[in-house]
Amino acid sequence: MMLERIEPTHPQIETLFLQLTERPYAISHRNNPSFEEHKNFVVNHPYRAWFIINDNEKPIGNVYIHTDNSIGLNCPTEICEDGIKLILGMITERYSPFHEIPSVRYGNYFLNVSTENSNLQQKLLNLGLTESQRTYVFPINKHFSNERK
Repeated sequence: MMLERIEPTHPQIETLFLQLTERPYAISHRNNPSFEEHKNFVVNHPYRAWFIINDNEKPIGNVYIHTDNSIGLNCPTEICEDGIKLILGMITERYSPFHEIPSVRYGNYFLNVSTENSNLQQKLLNLGLTESQRTYVFPINKHFSNERK
């Protein structure tokens, strides 16, 4: 496996868009963006580093590091644990996590995984990663008030 750094080139933008539209799990969005919205995001991405994962010169997924030390891993469900370990190893060998800032940034890498992606969750547990928290998202337009009913 090889990691191809996002420049971004037009073929990379197209590859990432195809991967986005075919991805069965999402964390940060409910609906896929238009191609133009996607292109603007890729050109201005907020990531510290972003790579297309190539297996035998075929793009199979992508991986990014955020400045909060989170790693986003978007790979096919059939990828084996050794493949995941190889990808994460390439990332962590190239980049050290940013230093800890209490209540702002964890001092080591962590992955956010969709609650629906039990396949990836199990593979990460088998690789020795531990679950540290669960995130709960407010429904759209849900606000709590202190009024009693």
